[in-house]
Amino acid sequence: MRFQLSDTHAYPGCRVRIAEEENPQEQIAEFSDGVIVPCSHQSEGPGIVLTIAPYTTARGTRIDAKSWLLLPDGQTGDWKIKSRLSGAGR
Repeated sequence: MRFQLSDTHAYPGCRVRIAEEENPQEQIAEFSDGVIVPCSHQSEGPGIVLTIAPYTTARGTRIDAKSWLLLPDGQTGDWKIKSRLSGAGR
């Protein structure tokens, strides 16, 4: 799966589009600046827990690994980050 985030980093309120990949085992997060990072996800109730590996933005900002709760966005049909979860692996 490809998680396409609408910004250069994840934060509560950030929109996320989910696209299927040719290789269903591949899980990646793609940011608006073109940076692609390994990630993992698991279903949790109506949402998804998305854990993004550490990475560096295109402008050089280092971002630590973090986990996020995604919930469906009823207005767009995509997903939106609801909150950050404690610990990278939760």
